[in-house]
Amino acid sequence: MMLRERTGLFLLLGSALLALVLAWIFHEPGYRNTKHVPWDHPQVERDLADIVRDTLRVLVLRDPLSWEQRPKAETGLEFELLERFARHGHMRIKAIVIDHPDSILLALQQGRGDVIAAQLTPRREQEGWVALSHPYHTVLPMVARMREDPLSKRGVVDGLKEKPVLSVWSPIAGDLHRGDSARYTLDPGTPEDLLMKVVVGEVPSTVVTDGVAGYEAQRFPALEFTPTDGEARPLCFAVRTNSPELLKYLDGWLGAKTEIAFRRTLIDTYLGRLPKAGALRKRMMPVNGDSISPYDADFRSYGDGFGWKWQLLAAMAWKESRFDSSAVSSQGAQGIMQIMPRTAERLGLDSTHAVGDHIVAAKRYISRLDTLWMRAVPDRDQRLRFVLASYNAGPGHIIDAQRLAERLGLDPERWEHNVERTVQMLAKPRYYMRPEMKNGFCKGSQVFHYVRDIVALYGQLTGMPAPKPVPPPGMDTTATL
Repeated sequence: MMLRERTGLFLLLGSALLALVLAWIFHEPGYRNTKHVPWDHPQVERDLADIVRDTLRVLVLRDPLSWEQRPKAETGLEFELLERFARHGHMRIKAIVIDHPDSILLALQQGRGDVIAAQLTPRREQEGWVALSHPYHTVLPMVARMREDPLSKRGVVDGLKEKPVLSVWSPIAGDLHRGDSARYTLDPGTPEDLLMKVVVGEVPSTVVTDGVAGYEAQRFPALEFTPTDGEARPLCFAVRTNSPELLKYLDGWLGAKTEIAFRRTLIDTYLGRLPKAGALRKRMMPVNGDSISPYDADFRSYGDGFGWKWQLLAAMAWKESRFDSSAVSSQGAQGIMQIMPRTAERLGLDSTHAVGDHIVAAKRYISRLDTLWMRAVPDRDQRLRFVLASYNAGPGHIIDAQRLAERLGLDPERWEHNVERTVQMLAKPRYYMRPEMKNGFCKGSQVFHYVRDIVALYGQLTGMPAPKPVPPPGMDTTATL
């Protein structure tokens, strides 16, 4: 009995000693990295006074939460924060774009930049190389994957069998020394690159921060973001270790009450509310009896002879205006079919015309779009999707999306899971500002929903039983043969 007690005591003491050793290794405050690399020390002397006389140079990566170049504007959560910091210190500011994360520390130490804004988090292997500011925000890990799709034979379950891909540059990768690497497949690509690979189907899932999830969920409705285990990670800026005055001034500014309040507001504008996880759903129209709308007679009368059944126009009208003939959108689209003024002018239509004229004009425009896409998309069923997308966003944006699909190895003649994915990517400057993209920004999330909703509504309406014919007045409907 005594031997068992001693053995248990030794095991207990051994476990406690091991825990202390691990705590010392991973959390000992005096730990310093002894690895020597070219970027482990400053190679210039440059602090706050030099920067005020010159320019605050901010080293950035191309990422919507760090820095993005837009037409005539620079945006990005971190860069906007540092722009405000520069104004506070009466400093000029300039973004220095670094194409790959592995070059950014060396660029700082060489003096090409003064501050790193790249969603940095404290990493043990980099300790002592740079000085980190006080955190400006904290983030949590989330898994990003495509939603389960009723239009796809391959469900989201297939993606669950593989470990999510994690960028070695992600803030979440700061936990890797604690064993989290066993849960992920590490990849040298940036978090932004890996998320786009999920969108185009190259990888089944990736791990991002909840900040990225809140921002990108608004652009990519086909993506699903779900929480996963992991500690909150602080996000910081980095400066050279020989820039103590810059660090002190930056930390003081970050800690000011007015700046904390402003920062919360700015973060809220970037990080939208996450939609609920779950499968993509089909939109259905509430229909009472066999009547679709107050304008069924107009749809039947004017909706024939253009290649599709009249119910297509009814489905579009419900999606566009909920059958409100007086509707005017914030962009100026008018009437039951929400035709833009410039398009209406080309079709000989104005707002004073009757509902039937608007239906005829929409039918005429759809026919023109059908002719436009006939050669590029020979399959008639698929072509309908491209026609609807063009009706919603203009054919130029859809041509750009088709061209981008071809560049990324997707099928430019198929909509679902192909061009519908790249049209969402046209909301990102890194894609719509490419030289071959001729039509600029497109709110692809709206196009994504528009096409799917109308195709589903059209299927619903054409599947309804035909209305019973109204007998002529005076006919005895109770008579039997």
